[in-house]
This record gives sequence, structure tokens and C-alpha cells, in this order.
Amino acid sequence: MIRRLTLTLAVCVAACAPDEGPPTSHTPPLDAPGQQEQHAEPLETPTEPNTLRFLEQATFGPRQAFGAPTPPIDTVEHVMTVGIRQAITDQFAAPRSTFDGLATKDLGSQFFFHAVHGQDQLRLRIAFALSQILVVSQNGIPNVMSTPEPEPRVAMASYLNLLSQRAFGNFRQLLEDVTLHPAMGTYLDMANNRAFKPNGQPIEPNENYAREMLQLFTLGLHKLNENGTPVLDNLGRTTPSYTEAQVQAFAHALSGWTYAGPTCPTIGRTNPPTYAAPMMDCAVNHNSTSKELLRGMWTTANGTPRQHLKEALDNVFDDPNLPPFICKQLIQHLVTSNPSPEYVQDVVNIFKNNGSDVRGDLRAVIRRILQHDEARGPVPPAAQLATFGHLRSPALHVTTLVRGLKGTLDTTGTLDPGAKLSSWSQSMGQYVPQPPSVFSYYPPNAPAPGGGGLLGPEFAILDTATVTARANVTHDLLFAAATANAGVLIDLDILPVNSSDTVQWLNRYFLHGTMSPELRDIVLNAISHPDAGDTLRRKKLAVYLTSLAPEFQIQR
Repeated sequence: MIRRLTLTLAVCVAACAPDEGPPTSHTPPLDAPGQQEQHAEPLETPTEPNTLRFLEQATFGPRQAFGAPTPPIDTVEHVMTVGIRQAITDQFAAPRSTFDGLATKDLGSQFFFHAVHGQDQLRLRIAFALSQILVVSQNGIPNVMSTPEPEPRVAMASYLNLLSQRAFGNFRQLLEDVTLHPAMGTYLDMANNRAFKPNGQPIEPNENYAREMLQLFTLGLHKLNENGTPVLDNLGRTTPSYTEAQVQAFAHALSGWTYAGPTCPTIGRTNPPTYAAPMMDCAVNHNSTSKELLRGMWTTANGTPRQHLKEALDNVFDDPNLPPFICKQLIQHLVTSNPSPEYVQDVVNIFKNNGSDVRGDLRAVIRRILQHDEARGPVPPAAQLATFGHLRSPALHVTTLVRGLKGTLDTTGTLDPGAKLSSWSQSMGQYVPQPPSVFSYYPPNAPAPGGGGLLGPEFAILDTATVTARANVTHDLLFAAATANAGVLIDLDILPVNSSDTVQWLNRYFLHGTMSPELRDIVLNAISHPDAGDTLRRKKLAVYLTSLAPEFQIQR
């Protein structure tokens, strides 16, 4: 009975995207930059369903304080006490989790430990989102056998720490730090991108980083309106956001950088890889000629590598395509795959001007995303309910279940529970931090199956194998003794003993009150069956079925 019900519910996930077209929003316009009239629910006094929904968006899964004298800042009780605004402020100030490339536990294990136990939940969520936009994969960094350290892990740990450090900073600074990070230098050939051979003969610089920086990290392929919709010509065709000639111009402007070293190499030669410091500029390998960038801007003739770097990044940062391209993706990762044009426009307005004439303030952008009416309230706006939300990614599926069931990761002795969670996520198609390509685990414009034009990025890695893996992972978490033996501990005593109360508890804390009568009947009938087993097994079965239902799999 368990397996039949599980597969029935799990397969529903692949078909849960509605056939309706894009939603119509009733979100009010901004009164002024940094000010928005709130209609969903007062931010200072959130209800419990609104709080749970907020924690789904701002953490790796809601959790309760369970009577702690001082509820941790990522708990339901704390957010309900201080309100949404203050809860975000508290998260901005939380101590930062870090990654260690020389630790015995790999980065995937460290990531899941932080996701379950880290105090800086919002920072971790934003850094995770940024890692899927400004992509570097551990797989793309070779291990130099002649050195003692594992270069892929050292480089990737440093890169993840950078994203965490800059998660609440300015996007312009983040873009420069990413451009000069040696992990990115290796992954997309920004490092040792020379304009000359050793004999001094000019060569065309490598275009890899310039192309991906424009296409994936900043602008996208097509011009966008500020509300995230494509700019169309009078024939309904999209317009490219840059040209091939501009890719080449950026490649020239970004030439002449190499790994940090005591001195610059001679012309046409490079420094060996090192991941201890940002890359260094070396004029002997830089093309100093003037090149035309975006919007008719030219780099300075006879400019230095650092001067041209600044001109190139400033040019991209000031492009009108960047705010909607980046803001929409951040909304997708945190709240919904199909934000209304009004939602995107409101966030873009803050990216352009945080209220103090500062462009690119990620802290202000994140606050606007999480405080916006489409994100707040017990449920999404009624007119958008059918098309709102996003499929929980494999990593979020794992962490939400563990955190919601009072989970802890026991790392005493040789136990490595983070590795267990990492392997589960990998089996479902998301191997953190090793995305398969520069397009990350899934592209942001992937369609929802049967969605009538709606986007569903996470569905790109959902197939018959990974749907079944979701069922198997959930089964292992709840039923397999090997899970506890690996140090992954959950506490099912937090669920009521009575079957009806158990279902109501799951409706309250897992679905913030949105369980359908159909799902309620399925779960209640299953755990009330004489063959369901003892009380503990009934609880496990209830969690199992609820968490595999579309109502849980699609985070709304």
C-alpha cells in the first residue's frame, strides 16, 4: 500500500502545473522607492501561516522553537514575536557560516550541515541562489597532483565563502569579485586570458568568460522590459541584448589577468594556478586598444587591465537589462517561478535605487522580495494561486523535511550526516556544489510541463527517475535505520498521537493550512487502516504521504 500510494502521489508532482495562462496581478504600484503600501497582511504582526510561508522562502525550511527560552531567529515563534521586518534584519546580522576546503568533510556535507544548523539561513539561501546564477562548478577545476591541497575543494570553498560574504552587499562589487576570483578564472578561462603569444604576436583573447558573463551572469540573451517581460519588435520578435562583436570587445577588455604571484609573467606567459588570492593584472598580456562595449560606450585607448575591467563592468552594471534579469531570478529561487510583471518591476525599482540613490543594493532587493504582497500573507493572492510557487528543489526537499521534523545532524566521531543529505540531493538531480554545467542544475527559463507557457525551472531535473528518488529519499529518512546510524536524527514525538490530530499538525506546519480535503482523506484513511501499524509507523506514513503530495512539493 505504501509504495503504490507513494508513486501515485509522487507522479502527480510532474503534472501539477496548471494549464492556465500567466496570472494577472493586483499588486499595487510603489508610492516611492523603498516604500510599498502593504495589503496582504501587516508585516509587524504576521499570522502563523504567513510566518511559515516566510520561513519557506527565507530559510532552508521552517522549524519550531519547541519551548526554547529564547527562540532562535529562524523559528516560527521568533518571527511571530518580532514581525517580518525585524526577522529579516535579524537574519542580516546573523553570524556567517563558512566553508573549509581542507576539512575532512566535503563541501556538499558542509553545505547541508549549514543548511540544517546554520543561524544565517537567509544569507545561505541567497548565496545558494547566487551560486546558481554566477555559476562555478567544483567539477570544472582540475586537481594539480603535484600539490598537497585538493584544488577543486579549496577553490570552491573560497568561491562559496565569497558569495556568502557578498550576499547582502552591492551587486557591482559582487560582479567584480566574481570576475577576479581564481575559481571563476579557472572555470571560464578568465585566468591567463592573454592577448599575445610569447613572441609578441597578437592573438584573439578567449571569449568564454565574456560570453557567459553577458549571457548568464548579467543580461541574458534578449532585451527585457523593466518588469521582466521581453522587448518585442513590431513583428513580435525578441531583440538580442548584445552582439557577437560586443562579446569580442569584452574579451579584449578583460584580457591580461593571471593567478596571483610575486610578479607578472613575461609577455605571452602565465602564472600557475593558486586559489589563495584574487587574480592579478599584468599589462604585458592585455589588449590595451579601445573597444566598443554596450550602448555606444568605448574603453579608453591604451588603458590598463584594471582600467578596462572597471569600464567593462561599469558598462554592464549600468545596462537596463541587468536589474530585471537578476531580480526575476532571485524571486524565482526564493518565492515563485512566475512572478507577475508588477512584482518584478517593484523589485527592479529597488535595485535601481534603494531609496538613497544607490544602485544594486542586494540587501534592499532581498527585503523587497520577501516583504512584497505576492510573497506575504497566509496564501498567495487569490487571482494568482493556481499559477504561483515553485517546485522544491532536491536540496530544499531534503532540508525542509529534516528541519521541520526537529532534525539534527550528529557529527560526533566519524559520522558524516551532511554527506548523507548530500547523496540524497544528488540522487534527486542536484549535486551541491557540483552543477553539471555553467547553466547550473536547471535553466531559469525551463518550462513547467503542461504549464501553458508557465516557467518551472526545477522541473528540468524532474523525470521518472528523480520522482522515484524523491519517494525513496523520504522513505529512507523516515523508515531506514541506516539514516539514524549515519547521524541524521529526526524526532517524530513532536507529532500528536491521535491520527486526526497528526493530519491536522501536518496541515498546520507542513502546508500552512492549505491541505485539500482530498489529501486529508488520503492520508487519514491510510494511517487509520488496520495494516498501518503502530503509532510510530502511522506517523511516519502520514509524513511520507503528505510530503510527496503536490501540495507540499510545490512551495506556495
